[in-house]
Amino acid sequence: MGNDGVAKGEASRPHGERAETGAAVLCGLRHPVFQAGMAGIAGPELAAAVSEAGGLGHLGGLRLPPACLREAIREVRRRTDRPFGVNLVPAGCRPAAFAAQLRVVLEERPAVLSLFQDHRLDAVARARDAGMVVMVQVGSVAEARRAFARGARAVIAQGVEAGGHLRGTTALLPLLSAILEIAEGRPVLAAGGIVDRREVRAVRALGAAGVWVGTAFVATEESRAHALYKRRLLAASSDATEYRRGYSYGWGFGAPHRVLPGPRRFDPLCLLAGGARRTDREVWARRISLYAGQGVGRIERVRPAAELVAELAAGFVD
Repeated sequence: MGNDGVAKGEASRPHGERAETGAAVLCGLRHPVFQAGMAGIAGPELAAAVSEAGGLGHLGGLRLPPACLREAIREVRRRTDRPFGVNLVPAGCRPAAFAAQLRVVLEERPAVLSLFQDHRLDAVARARDAGMVVMVQVGSVAEARRAFARGARAVIAQGVEAGGHLRGTTALLPLLSAILEIAEGRPVLAAGGIVDRREVRAVRALGAAGVWVGTAFVATEESRAHALYKRRLLAASSDATEYRRGYSYGWGFGAPHRVLPGPRRFDPLCLLAGGARRTDREVWARRISLYAGQGVGRIERVRPAAELVAELAAGFVD
């Protein structure tokens, strides 16, 4: 990151301190650092590493077959005994497929279920009844109100700076402030463009109970991102990303998202947005537009996930 000189001198400090925010207490964490559930990128290795470091790792469950989801959950448990979460996207699959995924989660009972695009009305209540903490990613005050009304214990305020698919069009700081006003003390996490302790300090000052981080965790050793995906993140500048409403892998046309554009503007694959997994062909990773948030310009190296957790946690204790 851009402040590596600070991070190297202080990175061990957060391991010995706890940030007693509402989100940390709610989920049983040392640090209120939540890794986003990025489909295809956030596998058991990354989720376990983040949780072992004191944050909350997430498995990306979108389009994962139920049997594979169950095995991934069990693999995380083999790697760590700390709390972790599963991220599901109700709108990202057919109702029957989502119901099968939810059934697995209800049976396996990870500590947290996080939802993106919560329009299956009974999912929150069923997961809460099973003893899980449920949090919903939102992009507006109206969405936050609905999530709380349905029983969500926390919401993730996603600013338009965030990479990947987006819920709204408002920047993080005004959105976070507005949602905090209606939260009535319930935890609100901040998401969008957060890559190190400097952004953490900013959202903490407004009242965020934790941070939800995606792009920076793509550029970690444990993520399942293709090596070319990671290198493109390291080479990108802060103004390189674009907000789009076009084609994104596995989503209907017009779904809003933020990407790092492909290098060849007249290449048809540049029009397609997605992530690139380490198992994907190199041509895919090289040519498509890749999900990335606006903080990408300050990601300067691939690092272990535990080191990134420590860097982000420092923003809550220093």
